[in-house]
Amino acid sequence: MKYFIDQPGCLGDILFTLNFAEQLSKEAEVYWHISPAFWESGIKRVKSPAILGPHVSRTSDIDKVYKLCDMVHRGDSELMRGKYTHYGYDWSNWASSIKYERDYETEDDLRKYFGLEKGDPFIVYNDCYGSDKFHNGVVNSIPDGYDGKVIKLEVFNEATVFDWGWIFENAEQIHTVDTSILYVIESLDIKSNTLSCHPRHYKFIIPMINNLFKKPWNFVEYDRDTWRECCPDEAE
Repeated sequence: MKYFIDQPGCLGDILFTLNFAEQLSKEAEVYWHISPAFWESGIKRVKSPAILGPHVSRTSDIDKVYKLCDMVHRGDSELMRGKYTHYGYDWSNWASSIKYERDYETEDDLRKYFGLEKGDPFIVYNDCYGSDKFHNGVVNSIPDGYDGKVIKLEVFNEATVFDWGWIFENAEQIHTVDTSILYVIESLDIKSNTLSCHPRHYKFIIPMINNLFKKPWNFVEYDRDTWRECCPDEAE
């Protein structure tokens, strides 16, 4: 038997559904096309029993195709969980399948780049999502007068989000808009209990993702006018 996963979603969607592919792999050979952008964003380091990558294509001898998008409308609170439940699979153990080779040398290079000594207090924040959108409310979570360093998540040519492992694990606080880093952080042994997530959409992000994670995220709720000021170009 051969199954094919059709998952055109972003990096967070891929990370969330790795366990779906693992469950399917107990029944058949699983093939999963990953777009080059997400493959180079770190998925090529992921260990999976599925056959995945930008080279994988759907062939005529596939027995079943699993489409992991468009089962529900965009604002449905079951959009993420439905990727599993639509086909009768359990989503609750999804984070156990995020397995990848950590590049500790690159992680240490990032630590040094930001001038961090081991044991230094610091906060890490990410206000960017998509390719060029920003949530202006994220920086408001950073305490005034914080006496440690404040580190902004940046994109580097050679480093991926997976190379921020040491920084994520050792930060005193993490503040972010909802992006794939939540899914990466779920796989790490972090020290912080101060985790704030700012929804990019006013209405449906919190009910969609707030029970996916075991880490102690605080999902910041906004009234509509404040949210619109923070995300002026975003759809509700």
